[in-house]
Amino acid sequence: MKRKTEFDIVRILAILMIFNYHFCNELVLKESILYGYKNGGWGSVGTCIFFVLSGYLIHMTSKNVDIKTYFKKRFLSIYPALWISFILAYIFLSIQKQSMLWGGHGLKLLLSFLGIDTYVSLYGVLTYACVGEWFTGMILFIYCLYPLFRVLMKKLPLLSTIIIAGLYFAESFYGIQPVVPPDSSVFTAMFLFWIGMLFQEHGTWLKPGALKILLALVSCYLVIFVKLPVYGNVLPWKNLLGLALFYLMLNIFSLIPYGDSASKALKYFSGISFAIYLVHHFVIFRVIELMPNAETIMCYLISLVITIICAILINHLSHKLITWRS
Repeated sequence: MKRKTEFDIVRILAILMIFNYHFCNELVLKESILYGYKNGGWGSVGTCIFFVLSGYLIHMTSKNVDIKTYFKKRFLSIYPALWISFILAYIFLSIQKQSMLWGGHGLKLLLSFLGIDTYVSLYGVLTYACVGEWFTGMILFIYCLYPLFRVLMKKLPLLSTIIIAGLYFAESFYGIQPVVPPDSSVFTAMFLFWIGMLFQEHGTWLKPGALKILLALVSCYLVIFVKLPVYGNVLPWKNLLGLALFYLMLNIFSLIPYGDSASKALKYFSGISFAIYLVHHFVIFRVIELMPNAETIMCYLISLVITIICAILINHLSHKLITWRS
């Protein structure tokens, strides 16, 4: 299936939402438009879009692929970049802290190499987490669930949708996965990924339509600018905004005629978005440490540039490693 450039743009904008949110959070710039809106923060919107986009693209490329090939592709899409970025960050922090065991027992390094260290940290467990966010462990879990999901999509789509949606709203209103924030809940991730699969399965749902566009625009306006009532938590409003933006961005960016150069550039930056995600928080911390009195805009630009440079390096090394192993 031909690659659509609009998906690359959506991915790039989603990672920028997350980068901006974490930068503002570290500098306590919570009044900034880059941090949040009336009903939440842009970080949750970015991760919402990533889950939906992952569900769509994984189902598009893998619904007819054998399990072995599927897991091999998922492994190569995650672990080489994760391991390279972790090793580099771990060495840096070990030198800075003058200890190789700054995260506790050495066996906990396995949690980092499995990609679940940051998610485990949500339960108050000391780990060596230094790259990525909780999203890494959750998307790995969802990738493992996908073979089951695609069977359910084929044989029991309606019943599965009802159950997954029911678990999501139970999480939203009652917090059925204790300790973990609702944004990071497995039930939230399952629901958003499943919606992405549904969008791919029913292609007409994302087609432009006057009523759908109006509803998406009204949803964006209300969630961004109007303080809405809270029942349980604000998770449904955040995810409504993420879904509405996902729909609008795809339809807007699909109207633009892209030349070969623009398409290739967008494809490249979309391709390093995972590496940007892995290292951005680590880089932001370090820049703020080294430049505590710098102007905010200067600190932001330096953090962004260093993050992109690191992501390019990690992406290059990952491809070299994959090619070498092949």
